[in-house]
Amino acid sequence: MDELRKLQQVSNSTLTVSIPSEYVKHLGLKKGGNIVVKEEVDGTLRLIPTARKPKTAKASIRVDVVGMAELLSRLVVSCYMLGYDAIELTSKAGMSPAYLAETNKTLRRLRGVEIVQSSEHVILAQSFMDPAKFPVDSLIKRLQLLVSKSLENSIVALRNGSPSVLNEIRKIQGEIDELYWLIVRQLLVALSDREISVKIGLESPLHTSGDRVSAKTIEEIGQIILELTEETVNSREAGIRIEERTMKRIEDLAKSASDCFDATIESLLVPEIGTIDRALAKIEATLSLEREVTLELSESEQPHMRTIISRFGQLARYCNIIIEIALNRLLRKTSKVCVIQEQ
Repeated sequence: MDELRKLQQVSNSTLTVSIPSEYVKHLGLKKGGNIVVKEEVDGTLRLIPTARKPKTAKASIRVDVVGMAELLSRLVVSCYMLGYDAIELTSKAGMSPAYLAETNKTLRRLRGVEIVQSSEHVILAQSFMDPAKFPVDSLIKRLQLLVSKSLENSIVALRNGSPSVLNEIRKIQGEIDELYWLIVRQLLVALSDREISVKIGLESPLHTSGDRVSAKTIEEIGQIILELTEETVNSREAGIRIEERTMKRIEDLAKSASDCFDATIESLLVPEIGTIDRALAKIEATLSLEREVTLELSESEQPHMRTIISRFGQLARYCNIIIEIALNRLLRKTSKVCVIQEQ
């Protein structure tokens, strides 16, 4: 509950304020101890005890009230993203072998987490990851590299329709999902611990929502690439022939989409008017090329290739979401394009 406290003057330039007793007890504050006073971007003041102990939290999921194994896996991933240090699953009736296998599989995909106990009644996983060692922008850059690699493979699949290439893209998408979960975990942990926020490169809590939307958008772009590759391989296996002229045009479209994606992530990580302008130009070029290639399709190709071509346009449209966030980053502080003045 909020408490109103009156400022007391102790010298010509210094004011003091008393700290309510419940906070003194809860935080273990002692007479003569040190507190850091820090101003936040919204004008509030933070009082940070220098000798505070790091907080830990455990989430215990009661498996017996959960229906599907898929839902249980999603609950586990959500606990991870929320930053819980330990995730425990308990079952009085005992978990079936299928539930145990699915849950253990999910836990092993969580980066920095180890299973320390596993039985039909209790599964316990512990996080041993130091969040300060994983800057968010570095994770987003890694996410970009994975998606770019997946897009390169999709272009190969357009040519040969190889199931092995599709399997490689599925593997990469699994890594993309895991990295996205880690990014969300980092962002939510940073919101509850501002010291970690600084260490992982979040200048302001205002960046958190934008970074989460950006990471989710990049993950969805990875899913788009996986789906268009599945459609490509299925078309090949069904014996559908693509004319060489059309193939070259689709490869051009894929290359344009790849350039568009890379330029968009650059504008997010380096939000300057030049990088944003270049990314927007590449997005428009990709969408224009998508329309052109669609119109050029022959009657025999149209039913099968329209969906694949539209995926590249969908990718470019998703990039527009990230551009919006890059613009927000640009306009939060004074730059050569805009001067910010406090009133």
